[in-house]
Amino acid sequence: MIFPMKRLIMTALLSVMASILFADGDADFYTNQFNTAGTVVEQLAVVESAVEQSMDANEFYASALNRLLAEYPSIKAVQELAAADKIAQTLAKVLGEAQYTDAALDVWRAVTVFSDPITKAECLIALGTMQAVDFLPRVIQTLKDVNVKGPVNRLSGERIAYGAIVSLADYKDPSGYLPVFFASNGWYSNWVKKQANSTLPQLQDDPADQLITAITDPAYTYEQKLLALQTLEKSETADENKARAASSALAQGWRGSSPNPVTQGNVIQLRKLAISMLAQYGTSDEEDTETVAFLNRSYRYGADEEEQFHTIDALAKIANEDAVKNLGAYITDINERHARKVFNKMDERRIRALIIAVSDTHSQDARPYLQSVLGVDWTRPILKLAKQKMDEL
Repeated sequence: MIFPMKRLIMTALLSVMASILFADGDADFYTNQFNTAGTVVEQLAVVESAVEQSMDANEFYASALNRLLAEYPSIKAVQELAAADKIAQTLAKVLGEAQYTDAALDVWRAVTVFSDPITKAECLIALGTMQAVDFLPRVIQTLKDVNVKGPVNRLSGERIAYGAIVSLADYKDPSGYLPVFFASNGWYSNWVKKQANSTLPQLQDDPADQLITAITDPAYTYEQKLLALQTLEKSETADENKARAASSALAQGWRGSSPNPVTQGNVIQLRKLAISMLAQYGTSDEEDTETVAFLNRSYRYGADEEEQFHTIDALAKIANEDAVKNLGAYITDINERHARKVFNKMDERRIRALIIAVSDTHSQDARPYLQSVLGVDWTRPILKLAKQKMDEL
């Protein structure tokens, strides 16, 4: 109790002296008192007195923080360290509220120098409050780092993340969207996730561009890419954006592979979700040859029959010249296997799906492929289906 009692007495005395001697708001009194204080506890009393007097003393607050940073490495006593943390928190808050960006560098230095997570959090928040735009990338990187590191010290990490999220909410810059998004789905407790979720709408109304960035940027893991695509698929963004995201995700799903079974599982899930979205939304570019080429890989070399059948549906939805040619090539392949008597029950399912898909393109280029089915000794139901679909064209 000695530490807080002594501080209260000193704060009261300083406040009385300041109100008598410096009613005009001159902060020189506090600067002199801070610089001549014998302990950090006494420095804290000076700062608290100035704040209590609502002093317009930003230069004093900035100089006090600068001096504290210089002295911090030599502070060892527990009480002195606690007082130093309190000073840094108080100074960051008042400088942030005053939007005194001249002190932004020292506020950021406090984030890196002080070890207390609450102090770090308060300084991060202050940077956002004062709109210190030069330090926005550093706040973003801080949150990214904590997102990745996980709970070495859970509460410490959560406090720093919370401060960074609140800071980014104040910046209101879309570049902060992705780290906040991944925090909202990360390892944190609900109180941090709740803050992240409430912050997201303040950063971006339509997150499509940011989520597509996560899908395409190699800096993000396949688990993150999959989460981004899942979120975008459920969002209310335009169908064109969903189609664009699906094309990007399919490309990523074929450009990545890993010996790690968990990572490879995410790669396959990413491809499958992308293909199912393409089957629903098509492509944003009607002449998208690259996406059709990746779909061809999924048909011929995909993980399983599910990926293959989704691919057939996606090509039917896209229905451009390349898509029709691919569907026709698959029909030709199966017809040839049937003629060589090497087909199986799954081929019967495939030919049925392909007949429907090539017909659904509504392209007259599909007619020769349907006609080719009629020239093979397929079962009567398959022949009937091919004739029906050809008549519909």
